[in-house]
Amino acid sequence: MIELASAYTEGLDREWARMSASGTWWTGAQRVALAAAARAAREGDELPDVDLPAPAVEAAVRLSVDPHVDQAWVADLVARGLALEPYVEILAVVSRIAAVDTFLFAIGHQQRPLPDEGSHTEPTRELVAEATIQGAFVPTTGVPFPPTALTAVPPEGEALGDLHTVLYLSMFDMGDQALVRDDLSRIQIELVAARTSLLNDCGY
Repeated sequence: MIELASAYTEGLDREWARMSASGTWWTGAQRVALAAAARAAREGDELPDVDLPAPAVEAAVRLSVDPHVDQAWVADLVARGLALEPYVEILAVVSRIAAVDTFLFAIGHQQRPLPDEGSHTEPTRELVAEATIQGAFVPTTGVPFPPTALTAVPPEGEALGDLHTVLYLSMFDMGDQALVRDDLSRIQIELVAARTSLLNDCGY
C-alpha cells in the first residue's frame, strides 16, 4: 500500500467537505445521498434508501456505472422533472467520487467512508445567465467541450479543477512538458493517463 502524501490527503479532505456542504442545487445531505447511490451501483450493492427524486437517483446510478449517455436520455430526465443545472451538479458529484474511489483502489487503500450526514442548508440555486445550450447536452459558457461541461454550475467546475490538480495536474501545469511529479516525468504521467483513458473508453 502506498502511503499518501499530505497534498493528497488534504485534497481528499477538501473533496469530502465539499460533498457534505450544500451546493447550488442540492443540499449537502442530498449530495452525500447521491454519492452513496452512485457508489452502491458501481459496486453492485443494493441501492440505499434515499430521499431523492427518482430521476436524480437514476442519473447518479447511470453516470456511475454506464456514463455513455445520449441526448435522448438526458431529455427524458428533464421531461420527468430533473432540470439541466441540477443534473450538471449530479454529474460533478458522481464523477469526483468515482475519481477518488478509483485512485484509492489503485494505490491499495480502502474507500473513504462517506460523510455521516451532510448539510441541510438550502442550496443557492444561482443560475448562470450566460450558460446556454450550444450543441452540448447541457448548458455551457463558451465553446462546449469537456473543460466547459460544468460551467453552468461554477462551484462544481472549481471543485473539478481542485481535484484535477490533486490527482493529475493543474491546468497551468498542463503546459509544462518538463514537469516531474512524484518521481514521474511528464511523459510517464501522460502514458498512465492515456492508458487509463483507453481502458475507460474516454475519447477526449
